[in-house]
Amino acid sequence: MTRVVLAALMCTGCIGPGDGGGDWVPAEMIEGELAPSAGPAPTLRSAPGCTVRIATFNVHYAGDPEDIAAQIRASHDVSAADVIMLQETRAYTGEPTTRTQRIADGLAMTWAHAPARTLPEGGTHGNAILSRWPLTNVVVRQLPFVDQAYHPEHRIAMAADVAVGEHVLRVVDLHLDVRLGPVDRVRQLDPATRDLGDQLIVGGDFNTNPWAWVGSLVPLTSSEAVVGQDQATVIDDFMAARRFTGAVSPETNTMRIPGLSMRLDNLYARGLPIVAAGVEHVEGSDHWPLWFDVDLCD
Repeated sequence: MTRVVLAALMCTGCIGPGDGGGDWVPAEMIEGELAPSAGPAPTLRSAPGCTVRIATFNVHYAGDPEDIAAQIRASHDVSAADVIMLQETRAYTGEPTTRTQRIADGLAMTWAHAPARTLPEGGTHGNAILSRWPLTNVVVRQLPFVDQAYHPEHRIAMAADVAVGEHVLRVVDLHLDVRLGPVDRVRQLDPATRDLGDQLIVGGDFNTNPWAWVGSLVPLTSSEAVVGQDQATVIDDFMAARRFTGAVSPETNTMRIPGLSMRLDNLYARGLPIVAAGVEHVEGSDHWPLWFDVDLCD
């Protein structure tokens, strides 16, 4: 009886079988409170080389955008990033600009900002892509919605072309739900990896925690779980089946909270070799940013 009850609870809040998320929608076609915004073309730079550095950073609401920019500027590895994907960046109705823009301005980068949902206090919460090179063809895709018992949230993926000299690099930035089992995490991720070509970068906060969840509320340790699987490994295997290579191993820690070590974030490349990668301890959030270099000329 206990196993039956647990199985029933674990299905509470699962992604419905008919919810495959939305289609990729051009940013300029989205109107209203969830309309994306973008910055001006960046200042022209010298001709790029073959290597491009991509980073991802969950900025946890971007409470102090100027400090986040300062922390990135002072870093060793992330400061050299050509593209930075942000998650949990916000725009408040009482502030003159998005917090994305304030971080981008502090880094002398252009930006594209895509809200995922509105905030009760007024404003929006979403993802962003910052770049030292022009951004074009920005699109947004609704990911499968999980109707959880507590605090359900809409999730999105956003994609853009980065014009690095004569090369065009397609990047996808996403943020998945926290309280998901491995099957639903794969189902929510799946649409973000489709319909975008053979050369692709996918990165962001995958929330690949090491727990199974009862009713999308109670985490079970691996010894208690009905099916004990490390979600970071499950996602790596799924992405490998889609011909992606990951930046770092499942044992890597990207969570800043003391006493909790898990890889919540990652970067994946398809059709492009990864030549270097790492996690850097940059202050300003409850996550550590992660970066990798890919070779566009190989």
